Amino acid sequence: MRISGIFLVNHIKWVGCQGSRPEFRGYTCSLWKLFHTLTVEAGTHPEALDGTGLEADPQAVLQTIRGYVRTFFGCKGCSQHFEEMAKESMDSVKTADQAILWLWKKHNLVNSRLAGHLSEDPKFPKVPWPTPDLCPACHEEIKGLHSWNEDQVLLFLKRHYGGDNLVDTYAADQGDTGEGGSPPQGREPERGLASPEKPRGDQRAESLRPPRALPPGPRLSDGSRLGLDGRLQSPSGAEGRREVETAVPFLGMGFSSLDMSLCVVLYVASSLFLMVMYFFFRVRSKRWKVRHHRPSV
Repeated sequence: MRISGIFLVNHIKWVGCQGSRPEFRGYTCSLWKLFHTLTVEAGTHPEALDGTGLEADPQAVLQTIRGYVRTFFGCKGCSQHFEEMAKESMDSVKTADQAILWLWKKHNLVNSRLAGHLSEDPKFPKVPWPTPDLCPACHEEIKGLHSWNEDQVLLFLKRHYGGDNLVDTYAADQGDTGEGGSPPQGREPERGLASPEKPRGDQRAESLRPPRALPPGPRLSDGSRLGLDGRLQSPSGAEGRREVETAVPFLGMGFSSLDMSLCVVLYVASSLFLMVMYFFFRVRSKRWKVRHHRPSV
């Protein structure tokens, strides 16, 4: 598909944000990665803001992210949570390095709130990040309590989200040869993060969504996936579609077509049983009256 000269792919293929199931990680994970990359690049290349009127504003990127989440992010509850965090402490950011650390702290705060929720990928648990195996120097122990070495965290974030750690290896494989396929010739593909992380590596798949904004949805089989239109798709053709359809909630209430069929059968059976019992006792009552009837004198 092409919109105003921009080519959009026909399918979703995550690399650094691929979850263990289609409903995990994905878009919100990539959004967090983009936000972190923007804060790091703004500090590394401040000249990018020349001529914008925001050259001396250390909050320029954070305020832009804040406006995007407030205006365009589809989850109202999520945007409200982000807005509350911004109102609470974003004004305290005075340097570009503080902007990088502010976003990192708030991301870990979101992770703590969503840990153990249905939106959490079991293979990518929401834990404080970076983990000790990624950045041992970032972790300290003071009087038996865990503490962050923010100087080391800042260095790690600049390395991890810096331009030298971005590659475009996977971008050329995102599209098909037809409409919505590869970018046109002469146009460089978008750059992505260097490589997909190990399951307990980069845990930044965390979502902006609060727990109450995520009602439990149907479990998808390993062979099924979600298309761009939000419908369930299966690579196994008609047979796969029939298999997936049995897991689709009925009227959004969590009932499958099999559940509804059983309900109808039980309803009919119980109705017939009640009718039989009614006529049985009705006939029995009449017989009892005839047998014990005594004409009055």
